[in-house]
Amino acid sequence: MPWGWLDMGLICAVAFIGQALLVPVGVTGFTFFAGYRSDASLAFFTQVLLLYGLLFASIWVLGLRRHGADWSALGFRPVDVRSLAVLLGLVATVVLGANLVVRSFVHLPLTHDLFVFGHHPRQVLLMVVLVLVVAPFGEEVLFRGFLLQGLAHRWGFWPAAVVTSAVFALAHVWPYLYVPIFIMGLAFAWLFWRTGSLWASIAAHAAMNATSLVVTGLFYHS
Repeated sequence: MPWGWLDMGLICAVAFIGQALLVPVGVTGFTFFAGYRSDASLAFFTQVLLLYGLLFASIWVLGLRRHGADWSALGFRPVDVRSLAVLLGLVATVVLGANLVVRSFVHLPLTHDLFVFGHHPRQVLLMVVLVLVVAPFGEEVLFRGFLLQGLAHRWGFWPAAVVTSAVFALAHVWPYLYVPIFIMGLAFAWLFWRTGSLWASIAAHAAMNATSLVVTGLFYHS
């Protein structure tokens, strides 16, 4: 883990500035194309890919190449597939139960936010790729692979896990989801630290999103 405070600060600044600049562009493109009955979801999808592309490039240039490290430094190491499969089943069961309980008592506007893409097969595919592939991969690289390791090297695991999970929750901008996302952030951090592989937390993140997406779809269409 060769990167330090300056590297982490620069990466966070790039992520913040990139989001501040690209998100309005994506929203504007979404609104523009929607007004002309075109595929507005493609504009939003492109914006998200650009944001993560900028993030990965900055991590590579400022955090890895600068110190002569490769991507394995972020935690891209082999993981025990059988043990991970059992764990993912447990994650999916817990997330499914939590979603059903919470949605039984609380109306979550996120339901409609997720399906703003539309119901055309191409639009649904773009949404699924974002939720199950792009977001888990990009967020785990930043929060667990890069920031958690950098802070844990100086503060120890649990203080670093708490701080990065709090930032992870705040980055999702929906206040009513701060607490569950914070808890899931702690779980992803522990899983990464326990297995030593970022693939484990990426898979768990994708499993959580997939389960939530299924529940959201059921509630949306009910």
